[in-house]
Amino acid sequence: MDATAAPTTPAERPTKKLSESSAYLAEIVGEESLFGTRMAAGAVLDTLDICAGYTAAKFSGSRVVTLAFDRVDLSHPILHQDLVRAEGRVVSVGRSSMVVHVRAYRQDLLSRQFELVQESYVTMVAVDEKLRPNPNIPAVVYDDAEEEKRINKILLSRKEANENWQQCQKIEDAINREGKLEFMSIPKTQVNVKRIFFPKNLNYHNTVFGGDILLWMDRVATQCARQFTRNRHVFTKHMQRVFFKQPILITDVVEMNARVVYVGKCTLEVEINVSLEWASGEVFESHSGYFTLLNCNEAGWKRPIITGLQLADDDQFFLRSYVQAKERRKLWKKWKVDERNDATSAKGENEAKFSLDE
Repeated sequence: MDATAAPTTPAERPTKKLSESSAYLAEIVGEESLFGTRMAAGAVLDTLDICAGYTAAKFSGSRVVTLAFDRVDLSHPILHQDLVRAEGRVVSVGRSSMVVHVRAYRQDLLSRQFELVQESYVTMVAVDEKLRPNPNIPAVVYDDAEEEKRINKILLSRKEANENWQQCQKIEDAINREGKLEFMSIPKTQVNVKRIFFPKNLNYHNTVFGGDILLWMDRVATQCARQFTRNRHVFTKHMQRVFFKQPILITDVVEMNARVVYVGKCTLEVEINVSLEWASGEVFESHSGYFTLLNCNEAGWKRPIITGLQLADDDQFFLRSYVQAKERRKLWKKWKVDERNDATSAKGENEAKFSLDE
């Protein structure tokens, strides 16, 4: 067999233990002049992406690119000048893809303890110099049967959640809107931005770094929510799945369209679609994402949103967008209940297997 050929069977692959796949990064984030004030969520999404890429590259010994982000839940805010630690480990390996479980912690100054603020599953793909999938990566071996059983249960739950998420995108039922003091149609909530990137935004593949894209998406989502609510005190609560369909090159013109597609009592969802205009003039869809933002007052307490969405029966496209967002909201609530139940039953074991003391 050619020494450079890809392994054709699992037995031909080198292996690494799950415990060998762990990696971490730590940094003091934000600006000294803004000490103690809340940071935008995009900065931490950027950190999670960097950690996932570092973990996957260290495990595979290959260049890697971000393929997809599962939802990201922000359980606590990140403040300027916080010490933030991001931890990752590879929990599953495909032919050239790796699923990385990443967690972000911030150190609380009063208790001096690290508290979990964000976590997600990120799919990274190993690539060669021409950005083609690289199947020459190790397989992952679990440290013991109990660990393998626990990880497989998480991966199965993740697969089912993703299938449910895809299914909820097809729902076209009629909707009932809640009463508000004023109304805007979905098209009027739209915020459109267009830009090019510079060499400082490139990774070592000469494509735009995925973390910079997520940071920009969070800024655009926040601006869209501020415009809709007429309130600058809105904060990202969580981000739904993001799937990168096209790499972004420095020669591409990148356009983002953000619009409010669902409004609750104190939260709203912003849908963002990203398109690329190549140097040839061709336009392609790159990726999309869904951000849930919380409306607050100046003191940081939740504040009801007084603006609602004006929906018309003859506009099926935006009706469908609203219903899909409503179903995503229901699905997210179900995920949280399931995760809370799983965490209660396996809290001690999980902390022992994946702790800051490792």
